[in-house]
Amino acid sequence: MHNASVKLHHPRSEKFHTIFIGALGVVFGDIGTSPLYALKSCFTISHLPVNEMNVLGIISLFIWALFSVVWLKYALLVMRADNHGEGGILALTTLCHKLKLFHKTAYVTVLSIIGMALFFGDGIITPAISVLSAVEGLDIIEKSFSPYVIPITIGILTILFAIQKHGSGPIGRFFGPIMMVWFSFLALTGLTNIVHCPTMLKAFNPYYALSFLMHHQFAGIATLSGVVLVVTGAEALYADMGHFGRRAIQLSWGTIVFPSLVLNYLGQGAALLQDPGALVNPFYALVPIWALYPSVILATVASIIASQSIISGIFTITSQAILLGYLPRMHVVHTSSKHIGQVYIGSINYILFALTVGATLMFGSSEALAHAYGLSVSGVMLLTGFLIIFVAYKEWRWPLWRLSIVFLPLILLDSLFVITNIIKFLEGAWYAILVTAIIYFIVRVWVKGNKALESQKTAPHVDLSTYLRNHKKEYKQRIPGVAIFLSRQTNKVPSSLIIHLQHNKFLHEKTIFLCFTIKDSPFVLSKERFKKTALDKSSYSIDASFGFKESPNINSVIHYLVEEDIIKNCDDVSVVLSKGVPVASNVRTLQGFSEKLYISLVSISQNATDFYKIPHHKVIELGIRYKI
Repeated sequence: MHNASVKLHHPRSEKFHTIFIGALGVVFGDIGTSPLYALKSCFTISHLPVNEMNVLGIISLFIWALFSVVWLKYALLVMRADNHGEGGILALTTLCHKLKLFHKTAYVTVLSIIGMALFFGDGIITPAISVLSAVEGLDIIEKSFSPYVIPITIGILTILFAIQKHGSGPIGRFFGPIMMVWFSFLALTGLTNIVHCPTMLKAFNPYYALSFLMHHQFAGIATLSGVVLVVTGAEALYADMGHFGRRAIQLSWGTIVFPSLVLNYLGQGAALLQDPGALVNPFYALVPIWALYPSVILATVASIIASQSIISGIFTITSQAILLGYLPRMHVVHTSSKHIGQVYIGSINYILFALTVGATLMFGSSEALAHAYGLSVSGVMLLTGFLIIFVAYKEWRWPLWRLSIVFLPLILLDSLFVITNIIKFLEGAWYAILVTAIIYFIVRVWVKGNKALESQKTAPHVDLSTYLRNHKKEYKQRIPGVAIFLSRQTNKVPSSLIIHLQHNKFLHEKTIFLCFTIKDSPFVLSKERFKKTALDKSSYSIDASFGFKESPNINSVIHYLVEEDIIKNCDDVSVVLSKGVPVASNVRTLQGFSEKLYISLVSISQNATDFYKIPHHKVIELGIRYKI
């Protein structure tokens, strides 16, 4: 766990050009590799012929989707809704909770879980489709490579997930310059082809996008499920805001990423107008034959970077979800002493690897994976869109007319993206729905099971001071030493104390009741970290507050107690824990499979000793069985 004494780096404390390049390497990996498969997927989905009207219409949709969704919605609007500088769907839902936008906390919990489940679905499919679409370039070079595309893709994915334990920091420093080369490559290859077919510049006119949709009607609307692939990765701008800052991300997007993507899409359109047969792989059609091998290598590296960014995001959001109580405790490794967001979770890494390889084998091509890809992305975008409306109304004080003008078209577009992707249910959208549903079910069972367990742990004596006074009347003797009792609620009697006194009948000379509180904000200032209350001359209640992106640990608390002269040294301390063991019963809070699943999740959950980094020789663990 992260030591509280380590100074965390904020984006503003680093040189701006370093942050600028870092943002290119991490934030824009996903959206930067969309040119590998987006245009081909649109024509495959709609089954439309390659002609000037269709090419101009689809490319115009690409350009205006990038402008409206990524630039207007995310870069200019959503990124204003930060939670102490942090972004992402969990940060946004907790911000809405603090603004009291919902009367019931349950609504916030449900929205958080849905957003997190959709993000996980995105994290499974992104590595598969990114790497597979890049390696498929080998098939363009030589048809004999076709049987090896899947094995090579799985090999690359295996290496990618194997290096995760070393941390994204060292890898990330290498990524920025490579992505600078990648975006330069996108712009150059696109511009070269536009010169030969300047007709494609008409695509900047939104008339062609609207005309395409109106002329083709259902086929045109269905094409939107491919258009959404162009904006996959838009959520990363918001989610990674805490790492790089709003200004660096906005500047990277506006000066490098957006122009490069637009030029490449225009170039791919130009290639199709000159040779409709280029639809086999429009991206590699931009490259001369002699440059195909280097292009495949560069595209593969870029796809690995795109995969790395989403995998790192999954680790981060899982760490946040654990602290918010949405997932069982897992072993979280902080791979950087300076940047607390850089974490590695081994169990999640193995699960992601298995599901990603499974998706690669199941669908077999980037074209087939595209059917499963868009739903998770569009779902997160729609949820973000609804939440940002509430923030604009409550915090920004926007009038209804402004909300309607700005957000109604964006919500309509997001809704169309979701609907058109749901229509592709049989073609592959079922996979994204299944993954989202499974993750949502697991999280809901965990949250519901914990509530049921905690309801049985409620102490008969609610007030801690009263409980201690009553004990002193019967047992005045105290033994030497310091005991720290962990409690889930401040100034409430912890289960560990009740069990301890029932069996041992004594208290220590110094008794500390410690409650770890996870705040809605990502970080907590050092001066606001601890709050103490004297219960009597020898007993204290300590409330230790941590942000949802921090790691609560017992060592920081013990050092605080020494500094405040509450205890003399760190050696004479025992930490008393209660371990609730759920067992099946006739009490039907959870039923059937849900009950068995919750008990299984508890059994694999990391214990409090390891989670709070408590030295093993200081722990006294008291177990008690609860019926659920």
